[in-house]
Amino acid sequence: MSYDIQLFHIQTMHNYENSNDEEFFEHVENFTAFSQDQFDVLKASLLNYDYEVIRIDDDALHFKKSDDESSAVAYLTRYAIYFSASFNQEDSFEISMTASDFTDTGEFAKYDPQLGEWEF
Repeated sequence: MSYDIQLFHIQTMHNYENSNDEEFFEHVENFTAFSQDQFDVLKASLLNYDYEVIRIDDDALHFKKSDDESSAVAYLTRYAIYFSASFNQEDSFEISMTASDFTDTGEFAKYDPQLGEWEF
């Protein structure tokens, strides 16, 4: 079992709030893509938070927290960062706070799928 947090473009949150689609997150067309500058800033921010790139796919960068004991991972796509960690307090707190820090610019919104709540 894992604890998950998602970070989206702020417009994606507005799209969600204005949608009646119960499967909103299943349809990528509901998401607003990050600009290239935003994508680059998010990538740099993950690196600054001691995440390291472990794999590059066509549509995602896969990161892992560089601390060998951490279970925290992040997947950066054109539309979101998907954070995940095992259900231990330290790693869950780590990914939640990292995503919260990324909302400080007002460009991004954090979504907690366990609670169904947004933070921006």
